[in-house]
Amino acid sequence: MKEKLLIALSQALKGYLTEPNATRLIQKTLRTLEQQLHARYLYIAQQNRKTSYLDITHAHGVPRTALNDFHKKIGSNTIGRIFFKDSFNIITKNSSPDDYEEMRIETDYAMCAAAHIGWEGRTYGFLACYFDREFEFDLATRNFFLAMAGACSAALEKEELLKLISELRQFDIDTGLYSHQYFINRLEREIHDTQFEPHTLALAILDMDNFKSIINLYGEEAAREVLKSSAETLKKHIRGCDVLGAHGIDEFILFMPDTDAIKAAAIINEFNASLDKKTFTDNAILTSFSCGITQLRDNEEDLEELIQRAQLALYNARKSANHTISVEL
Repeated sequence: MKEKLLIALSQALKGYLTEPNATRLIQKTLRTLEQQLHARYLYIAQQNRKTSYLDITHAHGVPRTALNDFHKKIGSNTIGRIFFKDSFNIITKNSSPDDYEEMRIETDYAMCAAAHIGWEGRTYGFLACYFDREFEFDLATRNFFLAMAGACSAALEKEELLKLISELRQFDIDTGLYSHQYFINRLEREIHDTQFEPHTLALAILDMDNFKSIINLYGEEAAREVLKSSAETLKKHIRGCDVLGAHGIDEFILFMPDTDAIKAAAIINEFNASLDKKTFTDNAILTSFSCGITQLRDNEEDLEELIQRAQLALYNARKSANHTISVEL
């Protein structure tokens, strides 16, 4: 029995290092548990971080009605012990009525094995396995079950980490704004949406007029601080639906749905006017931005052409003087 379970465990763990999708890994684990332990059904319940209730997030063989009805609190019975005291529990008809009823979903059962799901010293839920008959859960079986619960925990932890990395990639480290690639992806989607629901869209590229001179006088760290503070100031002048990203070393790129180039120019003028009243760092540094603005043409789908017009407008603004806005339609 022990060798059979070890073989099943090693087969179930294949792909855990390379597969990023936790659901596929967990479903494989649940199927293995069903086959090796002859379980009736299995599920993983996790705490909803918004409501603190437990919901079934992964299941195998659980009736659909039971999935929808499952909505439990962390009390002082079996579930509470899994979260705060014992990482493993066996519940049978000989257990306390409260324990038995707490783990009951839709129909009676002969035995249920439950183990915590968690990582970094915290419990986020549990794995439950139900049986039609009661049998001895010997050491080998228990270790197998706990190893499978650990594998599920590892898969979920990895998925959480990958989500965090993905979220971090959305942002530019120096400015805290959206990264250029994330901005471009959002702009592509917005342009695509205009083909189905036509609306105006303004695109602006802003260039910090004195970034290099600040570096020469006060150092790169001071220049980065001024750039980041300027980004925070600009955020106060735009709406929640507007999308602001990093662009190059000392530039911002901004698109504004339902806004034309004239309105966008007025917003950038307000931004520059607010900068005129501010100083940055202990050195009381002043700054301003030149800006090139364009807007989406009727039925336009070419992202690169839209950006090129904004860059051309910025080029024309730079040729004039600092603090200049140029529009290219």
